Amino acid sequence: MSSLRIVVNIPAGTYPELLADLGTVAIRERAERLRVLAMIGLRDLRQGSSRDEASANLQHPMEDNEADVKKSAKLTLGL
Repeated sequence: MSSLRIVVNIPAGTYPELLADLGTVAIRERAERLRVLAMIGLRDLRQGSSRDEASANLQHPMEDNEADVKKSAKLTLGL
């Protein structure tokens, strides 16, 4: 796919911050500004999901992982 044509209507009052931002941009530059904002949003979503996965995999340093406890118990039996 080489390109997409998308027409976006933003009703007044729905996204005041977005309308205010786009209102400061020249008419011919608004599409590019919207593309940039979309890419920033996508990057944030992707990083957010990877942060969520990473934090779910992290354990508190003082909590023992069950596998580590079993391994430690096997190693200390030989002492």
